[in-house]
Amino acid sequence: KYKDLYAEHYDAYKAKGGRPFDWPPYGPVKETAEEVEHCRHEYAALLSMCDAHLGQVMAVMDELDLWKDTMLIVCTDHGFILGEHDSWAKGWLPYYNENAHVPLFIWDPRSGKKGETRQALVQTIDFAPTVLEFFGVERPKDMLGKLLGETVARDMPVREAGIFGVDGG
Repeated sequence: KYKDLYAEHYDAYKAKGGRPFDWPPYGPVKETAEEVEHCRHEYAALLSMCDAHLGQVMAVMDELDLWKDTMLIVCTDHGFILGEHDSWAKGWLPYYNENAHVPLFIWDPRSGKKGETRQALVQTIDFAPTVLEFFGVERPKDMLGKLLGETVARDMPVREAGIFGVDGG
């Protein structure tokens, strides 16, 4: 049903004899411009499905009035290149913004901030200490992440820089 949102594209692609192509190889783009566009529509359908499911989670939070005592963190582990930079997928050097700058949404009922953007640099390693603190659990001494409560509340910086990489990269 999510592909139906892009039916006009799919009909045109099929009419031109387009082959099934729903996931790109990890490597340089060798496909035609039409196939690249088709793969982007497949990805758009996938994202539409993810949005719908996130909407279901949020509807349950509304229904059960969970916003007052439940933290919600929405993030991805990496981005995905869809033909940009003549490449497919992830893990390419240099690490482009499409891979490294991922979406992040945090609802923290302690601050109640919503609809605001923060400029502070955070990393996924910050989630674990933030959740532990939320539940009043002491974090292990060797845990490197930073607490994000004040970053969410008032954009308090927690670091000046971050290092990241990939397996084998």
